Amino acid sequence: MKSAIPASLAILSATCGLAFSTTAAAQSAVTLYGIVDQSVRYQNNANANNDALWQVTNGAVTNSRFGFKGSEDLGGGTKAIFQLESGINPQNGQLTNGPRLFDRYAFVGLQNQYGAIKIGRQATEAFNVYGDFDPLTIGNYANNSWMYNITRGRVDNAVSYAGTFGGLSVGATYGFGNTAGTMAASNYWGTRAAYTMGPLQVAGVYQQARDAAKRVQQMWGLGGIYSVSIAKVFVGYMGGRDRSGWLDGTLNDPAHAVTTGNLNDNPRKDMTFYLGTTIQAMPNLAITGAAYFDDIKNINAQASDAGSGRRYTYVLLAEYALSKRTQVYGTVDYNKVSGAARVELPGNSTQVGVATGIRHIF
Repeated sequence: MKSAIPASLAILSATCGLAFSTTAAAQSAVTLYGIVDQSVRYQNNANANNDALWQVTNGAVTNSRFGFKGSEDLGGGTKAIFQLESGINPQNGQLTNGPRLFDRYAFVGLQNQYGAIKIGRQATEAFNVYGDFDPLTIGNYANNSWMYNITRGRVDNAVSYAGTFGGLSVGATYGFGNTAGTMAASNYWGTRAAYTMGPLQVAGVYQQARDAAKRVQQMWGLGGIYSVSIAKVFVGYMGGRDRSGWLDGTLNDPAHAVTTGNLNDNPRKDMTFYLGTTIQAMPNLAITGAAYFDDIKNINAQASDAGSGRRYTYVLLAEYALSKRTQVYGTVDYNKVSGAARVELPGNSTQVGVATGIRHIF
């Protein structure tokens, strides 16, 4: 599975890099690559006073990044591989997730016709799946990607396997908790499978993560893509159960003081559905529309109606390619929360965002 890049960029993404070799270029190579994506964005109801916010920020769909990846031919069809990738904020020159230098990927491994084994910081299996099967490939604004906090994004101290056999792709990852005396604290494991049958692609994933107290957050999901003529149609489902409080802690807006109930008796339960399409309206113009719905129980471990809520998100994105590596875009998003989910927005129960930006891939 690829990392999150817009579906409409599949025919546009081209990287140029610096290659060098020890004996011959075919035997060993390193590539410098990245994306620089900046947008000017307006958002209403941006704080507890419902003030509007104008800002220069990272891109609507792709986080800006740079990285190095390389391989060495070991013979017999086997290669040594590595990747180091960092998110960056071009608006201020800072790392996205300081003090980490390489917050997105940092791994080394071996690859041959039977698959790849990697060791280091990597994407979770859920992130691998929805990077392909979400219409926005996991959007970058919090307004477009809040639901994907359930995937946890990346995992440290991980060992993974991934392989493709005809139309079938599979993957599995285990993240060590690195805690003396126990394998259960702070660990992660996940598995996925995807299958391509002509214009139809389907995928499924299951994963779970534990915190230092061994409390479990579980996540499972399904996704599908159907390609027809100039359009791709996306449909998917994500379910989850969280006894760690991690997801509530991530989604609760700091403007709200919340009381947490009994996490073990009342774990947060999410049931998220999405539907979207990308239409290649012209050779240089792609238009994507997406809708997300989450029915949530036991928010902040509060039972019954006190912990029930819903969230709705609608996104429209238009991307225009100026070249193979440079695109301009405009996007509009709308969020609405109800019930106990009101704590996920700072002020009013709705937010509207509008942005325009430019993306360059190198």
